[in-house]
Amino acid sequence: MSRLPHTPAYPNMLWVIVALLLTGNRSWSWMAVEGTQVTVFSMQEDLWMSSRADPMIRYNLSQKGVDEPAWDVSLCYWVKPVSLASFEVHVSLAESSINTDALAIYRREEKVSFFHNGKYQFMFPNFTTELGLHQWAHYCHIFSSGNYQGYVGGEVRADGHLDTPTVPLSLNSSLVLGQEQDIVGGGFDKTQILRGQLAQANIWNRSLSKEEVQLLASCNEVAYGNIFSSEMDDVELVDVTKHMIDSKSLCKKTDEYVIFPEMRNLAESMLMCHRVGYHIYAPETHDANIELHAISRRFSDPCHSNYHLWVGLTDEANEDVWRKISDNTTVKNLSFAFDQPNGKREENCIFMSLIDGLWSDTQCNRNWKSCVPCSKNVNRPLRLRGLCMAKESETMYEVLGYRADKPYFHGYYGMMIFRTDGGSWEMFDTETNETVAAVSLVHRDDYPMGRHEWTLNSSICSHPKGTTIELGLSPCYDTEFMCSNGDCINKTLRCNTRDDCSDLSDEYGCTLLHVPEGYRAERPPENQVVEQAIELVTKIEILRFVKISDVNRVVSLELTVDIRWEDPRLKYLNLKNIFEWNKLTNQEKEKVWKPKLEFPNVYDGNVRMLKEDVYLDKTGEAMEPDLNDVNMNIVYAGSSATLIQQQHYSFACTFNVFYYPFDTQRCSVLVQLSSLRQEVVSFVTEKASVVYLEDKQLPSYTVVNYRATATHRGSNATKYSVLMVEFELARRWTVIVMSVYLPTAMLMVIGYSTLFVKVSLLQVRLIVSLTTLLVLYTLFNNTSDALPPTAYIKMIDVWFFFCIFLLFFVIISHVVVEHLETRDHIIKVNPFTRAKITTPSSLPDRVLIILRLYVVPVSVVIFSAVYWSLFFNYK
Repeated sequence: MSRLPHTPAYPNMLWVIVALLLTGNRSWSWMAVEGTQVTVFSMQEDLWMSSRADPMIRYNLSQKGVDEPAWDVSLCYWVKPVSLASFEVHVSLAESSINTDALAIYRREEKVSFFHNGKYQFMFPNFTTELGLHQWAHYCHIFSSGNYQGYVGGEVRADGHLDTPTVPLSLNSSLVLGQEQDIVGGGFDKTQILRGQLAQANIWNRSLSKEEVQLLASCNEVAYGNIFSSEMDDVELVDVTKHMIDSKSLCKKTDEYVIFPEMRNLAESMLMCHRVGYHIYAPETHDANIELHAISRRFSDPCHSNYHLWVGLTDEANEDVWRKISDNTTVKNLSFAFDQPNGKREENCIFMSLIDGLWSDTQCNRNWKSCVPCSKNVNRPLRLRGLCMAKESETMYEVLGYRADKPYFHGYYGMMIFRTDGGSWEMFDTETNETVAAVSLVHRDDYPMGRHEWTLNSSICSHPKGTTIELGLSPCYDTEFMCSNGDCINKTLRCNTRDDCSDLSDEYGCTLLHVPEGYRAERPPENQVVEQAIELVTKIEILRFVKISDVNRVVSLELTVDIRWEDPRLKYLNLKNIFEWNKLTNQEKEKVWKPKLEFPNVYDGNVRMLKEDVYLDKTGEAMEPDLNDVNMNIVYAGSSATLIQQQHYSFACTFNVFYYPFDTQRCSVLVQLSSLRQEVVSFVTEKASVVYLEDKQLPSYTVVNYRATATHRGSNATKYSVLMVEFELARRWTVIVMSVYLPTAMLMVIGYSTLFVKVSLLQVRLIVSLTTLLVLYTLFNNTSDALPPTAYIKMIDVWFFFCIFLLFFVIISHVVVEHLETRDHIIKVNPFTRAKITTPSSLPDRVLIILRLYVVPVSVVIFSAVYWSLFFNYK
């Protein structure tokens, strides 16, 4: 607020004398008067005229002779705004050129604020009022020895201590109502005005009690301030008119309704009212019905039916109990014709007769066409979206009056939308006296509700003249989406693959991305921490092992690589709670940066990307709604969602079968970021994980381990971040032991057992040994066919080689034993002795004994020790 100088006013002494006679003294100023007439001051009520700085109500309080500053001051008044200004100033007190804001009370949108002795009082941030126009509101401001109470409608809205070094208020000041003084008594600004009516402004040099304030707000008392009274003091008026009304009228709510002069059935009429944020109107008294009928006769030509007007009452719930369709309240004063209502349960709705204004009941679903009066819903103002308004109230509109026999739309700050005689709709700025934009609708009875393409007649919001822009006019809340026809649905229904708008517009233009100008998809986002790389959150999910081929020494598997990152440069629209519903289209994927991957160590370079999807995972809350967003999207900042790149790969890796069948295959996949240095984007071990959710018991292997480790590749000059994914498969050897090792061991035992057969039975020994060797060799061939051909010897080959060699050795031993020299021995017989006679063993027998007791067992033990120790060390 700014400062102002003093301009004296000239009080009418007759009013002072009358006041003294009425009150008896200066401190007692209450009068209990029934039906007292009060003065109403009107300032700049013509909404089609631009605001002016010169209209004012001024009075010089110095004429009262109150020289001492007052510690206790009460200021009360009634105000009825018809339009808003940047600062809706109610009262301004200027003491001197130094203290022009001795007291300045104003409203900005819904917030009431004030200056006290030149200092803005920021201690009352929650002092707000309803943003209603055309209705009287009572304000009282009580200053009591450094404390403050603010009343609206008799209720306390602010209470606390003043933040000021000077508590007393000087009442020897210049008082201006409806303007703010930049110099004493003048220096007015047209953006700091009151447009509307003001009444019953009073000032006391004492603190009113809460009961006194409530009496004033209830219109049960008429009071005159002992310091100032707009009723008793002769105020100076500049371009301000005044008239008298009954004091009780200040507390009566004014019916605000407008008639839409187009013929519609009841359902269509209710929809018309709903689309402008209004309710179908129902007069509650006979006088209100007479007034409605008188206004409606203006539209007797377009509303040409005998029963030309719908009335917003129904008794469908309870017969003969007529309730408002808008809020279900009961109306007692009914204006039916003498033979009405007569439809009983069949007729539950009402229309008005054009001739006498009386009502008749009718069927609610009857295809009868009449005009409709719509009453204002102060809690659901119209909003114009698509321009560049700074405040929410600047987007608010109301249906107010008629122009070219059609209702027009009044913006709270002076914009007008009306139909011209030519049939088009224009947007007119009363402050600049110029037409801003125009639109031509398809049908003559259409209104510019919903979204339409407007052509600019003047430059606005950085759009040059002649530009076509989309504007939306609807009563939709910030939590709702505006359909193209002006209907409102919940925002959560936007882009949910179902048509929730009657015109199907909620599924048009569904995109998840808002890409700002200058965004470069080839550049990764920057870390919020300077000179640190973007760290990717990576999840590798092994889906399945498609094929494990021992012959080809290859493990074929499928896995998905999920990479998460944030891109603060982007904004996201209408995200759902389930991230699968937030899937980017192919066109959207091309617009954003995504990490590109390489697999440098894949077997034969055979890697196939089966599928790629990019999702958005909502992690934060939506941004505050943009009051100018005509599409009314739910917008999320880039930090409120995570981009998820999900790629499905199929590839193979080779393995080593040297330790078959007790081998554990270790396969590693290197995932490398392509063409991005590690200093820019990198994998991090702590943010990497591997998941395998399938059965770990595969037909031939068991999945025993898997992990991911971040590393790098490249030279010192250029390093690329690499994620090494490793997994281990341990062969399930039980079947192989049962089918290979056990049979071969049994064959070796059989071959070994031939060493216990008598030397004389060479044929038995050779046949059994040769048969065992043939069986063993056949088993070896069958097993080898199931194994990959390798340039190196496998451990199972060693086992077979040993078994074959052992049997071969046994067979050769039998042949050699057979050809060893045999000498004749003399057997002595002594008939006189009982001693046992032993026959000395032959050389072949001794050889077989050495072979079966020493050579073969020792060879088996040494081989087994070496053979199995290799497996144990490998494990």
